[in-house]
Amino acid sequence: MSQSKRSETDKFLDESFIYDGIVIALIISVVNNIYDLSILGLANEFILILIVWYGIVEHFIRSSKTMNIDTRYRLFFYATFLIGSVLNTFIYKAYGITFIPIIIVPMIITLLIDYEFGASAGLILSLSTAFHYRDFFMFLQLFPQVFISTYLLKNVRSRMQVTKAGLISGIVSLGMILLQEPVRHFYFSSRDYLILFLNPLVSSIIVLGILPYIEVSTRIYSNIGLAEISTPNHPLLKLLIVHAPGTYYHSMRVAELAEHAAENIQANSVLARACAYYHDVGKIRNPEYFIENLKTPDDNPHNELSPDISRSILINHIKDGIEIAKKYRLPIQVEMAIPQHHGTRVQKYFYTKALEIDPNTKIEDFKYPGPRPKTKEMGILMLADVVEASSKSLKQPTIDSLKRVIQNTVIELFEEGELDETGLSVDELKIIMDSFAKVFETLSNQRIEYPTVAEKNEDYKLINK
Repeated sequence: MSQSKRSETDKFLDESFIYDGIVIALIISVVNNIYDLSILGLANEFILILIVWYGIVEHFIRSSKTMNIDTRYRLFFYATFLIGSVLNTFIYKAYGITFIPIIIVPMIITLLIDYEFGASAGLILSLSTAFHYRDFFMFLQLFPQVFISTYLLKNVRSRMQVTKAGLISGIVSLGMILLQEPVRHFYFSSRDYLILFLNPLVSSIIVLGILPYIEVSTRIYSNIGLAEISTPNHPLLKLLIVHAPGTYYHSMRVAELAEHAAENIQANSVLARACAYYHDVGKIRNPEYFIENLKTPDDNPHNELSPDISRSILINHIKDGIEIAKKYRLPIQVEMAIPQHHGTRVQKYFYTKALEIDPNTKIEDFKYPGPRPKTKEMGILMLADVVEASSKSLKQPTIDSLKRVIQNTVIELFEEGELDETGLSVDELKIIMDSFAKVFETLSNQRIEYPTVAEKNEDYKLINK
């Protein structure tokens, strides 16, 4: 995407969501005042939320690649945020402060989007609630729970970490009340203190219970959900290994390369692996037209086809992959990885063949439709895909020859501009190259050949009597 097109996209997003903070601030203020309407109080809360929104949240939104991947992320954030505001207000009015499930929405947002947005949502919910009741101590009891729970969920990969965050938040909640007791005199009963402790823990369990339903319905996945679909037991991967086994094993190798590289540059390795598993899933529909699924090169059906038809078949595997991803409700980011892993690269082999037939053939006709990779994970996926495919062309691969393939691939994609929008730095590209080399080196290491024991050895005979 050119700089001008990118600026047009940014301008469109700015214009589309310029009033989002105003609408959200107004809704939250109205909800807070629904029981005891006060025009002055509503106006004060509205201004407070606006200041926090445009001072903090809007900055995170503009700088976050995750939030701007797709408008569905932004809409999900808003909807979840507003639902949490309504839920907290009604529960507080019905049962009191001890029952407010303040961490549910921040935890969900952290798991599915990012820590900054979860903490920001919790900050606004805690601050607006405390401001409405003119009770700063309430904020001191609510926000620490939010901060601790969301911080502990950064880069979370297991369900146990979620319940652990809930447990620690419960301890913090109880501790904050006990610290305030000498100056507040809550006069809580033992039951109230127990609820204060158990509330965050129960909230974390509720989050785990509803998380899979949110993921499937919105196709916005947490790292936990991504890890769950990155197993050979997924129905789609079972179909892939049956109908396109070569593509399946190619995807597994790409996943190893991508995951290792992502870990080394502190990118999301779980996402990189999930995208690698499914990036070529569109080949299920016509597996025989892709070389990795052929028994011998002589079976290549493209030998009998025109370059134009071959080009269409290759491009169609992207369209097919997107359709299949939607059908199986794969994550939005996995769906977007399908076209991005090819970017706008040229199908050089078929373009060269087409030039031999017609020297006036346009290079644009043999380019993948794109878009180019938008994140570090997508850039790593493109690199891993090309490197793995190129390594197969080596008749007798050695570590040195594989390193040359890796280096040439990175330089080529960098010069083509395919990595321009990923945010990958030169230093990170060097780390990725080293990571790929280490993976190939590990995979090429031979099993140690243990010496056989000669049967004439006396000890051997004694043991085997």
